[in-house]
Order: sequence, then structure tokens, then C-alpha cells
Amino acid sequence: MPVQSKVALNAPDRLLFRLNELMKPTKDLGSVLTTFNYGLYLLAYFDSKAYNLKSKALSFVRPETAFTALPGAAEAESSPFARLGSVVANARLTLRLFGLLPIYVRVRKLIREGKSMDPVLYIISFIQCSLFATFQLLENIAFLTEKGVLMRCGLGWLFNGTGGRVANMYRVAHRAWFLGIICDFARLMREAQIFFTKNHLEKGEITREEAEKAVQWYYDWIRPLAWLPIGWHLSGWMGDKTPGFNLGIQGAAGVLADLRRTAMLWHATQEA
Repeated sequence: MPVQSKVALNAPDRLLFRLNELMKPTKDLGSVLTTFNYGLYLLAYFDSKAYNLKSKALSFVRPETAFTALPGAAEAESSPFARLGSVVANARLTLRLFGLLPIYVRVRKLIREGKSMDPVLYIISFIQCSLFATFQLLENIAFLTEKGVLMRCGLGWLFNGTGGRVANMYRVAHRAWFLGIICDFARLMREAQIFFTKNHLEKGEITREEAEKAVQWYYDWIRPLAWLPIGWHLSGWMGDKTPGFNLGIQGAAGVLADLRRTAMLWHATQEA
């Protein structure tokens, strides 16, 4: 962080910025755990399909030894891979208890650098930060309530409905997260508009850095596109079960979302 920025920070901000730096390695761990988590869900889906295929094959060879094929998604969710995936998911939820720190730091940087930013990008970023902060706060409350750390009677009256208060709190949190993902699409389209204006209308010279950003722009679409079906499903806009959504789609989308970052982290370990 530049010296000028350090001077501008008050004592509480400086403490939070230092805590954020301390917790930065958990971001890399979170990406790896995300890929592992959704990879397990994908394995659970294929495991269930293999189970039913094996049953059908045995029914042709030795009908008396064939076992009953399990229906729908029930068999995938009962797979050992899915159970291990739930354990990893809990680890990710625990890591995200500190997720408000980087969001706060990002908001503070937005406030400081807002004058030099494109006004539309600034508004989109601020809205996205607000949505992600809402998601993280509600998810933390729901998780700690679920684990018995917080009392269930606290904010429960705000989240009454079918499925229980904690489940509804998770649902509202995921809706905020889903809307935050939508902000990524708005940001990418605005960035494309700015680049197009400079390149084709103003005939400005494109620097090497801007050219690299243009290449990165295409990669930046992958993550929100991958999270989109998962966010829609978890948000419960169409009830508890989204038509056509299963553990296989969830696993494939989740792996795709963080696969590139995980691959980059793995590549960085070559020099270790």
C-alpha cells in the first residue's frame, strides 16, 4: 500500500487493512477448496449413474443378483463423494466468516479512488459490494445460528416462511449473491463499451496493458457464467427445486468457476 494511503487511513481502518492482508492466503485456499468441493459433487453424480448402470448390467447377466436402482437425485446426495463434499462446503463456510474484511477494504478503496473511475463502473462496483456484503453478513448469521453459536430468535422474525428461519436466511443471502453476480455482467459490458469507444470511435492508441486487459476480459466472463445456474438454484426463485438442475450441473459449473484460478495457483507451485 502506498505511503500516502497509509497516512490517510485512521487507526481502525489500518487495523482492518492489516487483518485483511493477514487473511489473504485463505482466498487462495478458498479457490482450491471450491474446485475440490464441486469436483466431489461431480464425482457423486457420476457415481450414482455408475451405480444404476451396474444394476442394469447385472440384471442382464444374473437377474437374481441385480440390486434396485435408486431414483432421481437421491442416490447422488447419498454418495460418499457428496458427503465429503458437504464437509468441504462447511470448511468453505468457516473460511467465509472472515469474508466481510476484503469487502470492507474494497469499499474503502472505491471511496478513495472513486473520482478517477468511470462513473458507471463506480456505481456498479458500489452496488455489487453492497450486495456481497449483505450476502456475507446473512450467510455468517445463518451459519453461526445453524451451529448453535447465535440464538435462533435474533433476526428470525425477518425470515419466517416455509423451510425454517435459517433456511430462509440462507435463501435471502443467496439472492443477494446472485444479484451481485449479475453486476459482473453489467461491469463487463460497460468495460467493453469503454474499450470500443476508445478503439473505434476516438481512435485512441491502445496500450499493451489495455490489450492484455482486453484478453482478460474474455476470461472474466467464465466465472459469472459458471456461477449463474448455481446462484439461481440456491436463490430459490422457483422454489426449492429448479427444473433440470442436478448435482452434475452444480458440480460442473462450480469446477468451471474457479478452475482457472486453481490451475494458476498450482502452476505457481512449480518453483516450490
